Amino acid sequence: DNLLAAGATLLPLAMDEDGLLPSAVEEECEARLAAGLPLPKLLYTIPVGQNPTGSRLRPDRYAAVYSAARRYGLVIVEDDAYYYMQHRAARPDMPLPGLSGLGPSFLSLDEDGRVVRLDTFSKLLAPGFRLAWVTAPSPFVAKVDGLQYMSSQWGSTLSMLLLAKMLAAPGWLLGHVTALQAAMRTRCLALLAAAEEHLGGVATWSVPQAGMFLWLTLAADYEPGPLLEAMRRHGVAVVPGESCAAAPPPAGRRHLRLTYVIDPDQYNEGVRKVARVLGSARVNI
Repeated sequence: DNLLAAGATLLPLAMDEDGLLPSAVEEECEARLAAGLPLPKLLYTIPVGQNPTGSRLRPDRYAAVYSAARRYGLVIVEDDAYYYMQHRAARPDMPLPGLSGLGPSFLSLDEDGRVVRLDTFSKLLAPGFRLAWVTAPSPFVAKVDGLQYMSSQWGSTLSMLLLAKMLAAPGWLLGHVTALQAAMRTRCLALLAAAEEHLGGVATWSVPQAGMFLWLTLAADYEPGPLLEAMRRHGVAVVPGESCAAAPPPAGRRHLRLTYVIDPDQYNEGVRKVARVLGSARVNI
């Protein structure tokens, strides 16, 4: 919304269950060159725990996307808020990644200062812990620093002091991240089990790899307004796909975003209500 308000043109790119498709970056840029249109300036991506799909960019795609960015002169904004929330629910038999098994990043490949990496403690510690950090070329960071000073004074000093105490405790961060990954794996598997029980025939999905979202592809079209009102009447909260789409409506209309951040004991009943609404919405809304 902020980018649109600033007059930016958004160009959606295709992805699959393994994240952004490198070919989609190349095809979009080549199509614009062929049409005599200006090339994009910036590639914004959430490579890990992608919101809303929960996908994780396949490791071999990082180099391919970075190569395309160099070829077409794109800055990559790597928004990795869910990087430390890699629960790998598709392989619950595998060890949790902890801190050492998180995998690559675009920043780790950057050779010419075209990556701006964004990380946050809001997902890692608590939603109200509004502290984050940016890793980027020094001139860019200096501009951000100036804007932060003029707008928010860099955040809460008390939060910074608490964070410094926690990070100074030996082994605390590794223990916390591993426990977070284990909890999110448990919650994700619980929501998937509820979806398997109640949503067969009305929706499909891919298993999330990180983050906190389950992205449903619906078997039928629904009007977002009446559908959300029906969900409200049944006491469940979902995010309509249109709210997650970079393209204008009706893009995203056949999707819903669920989340697995609340108590898993509520998933079965909640998903049962979602299924009931989806099963009757086309007739009764």
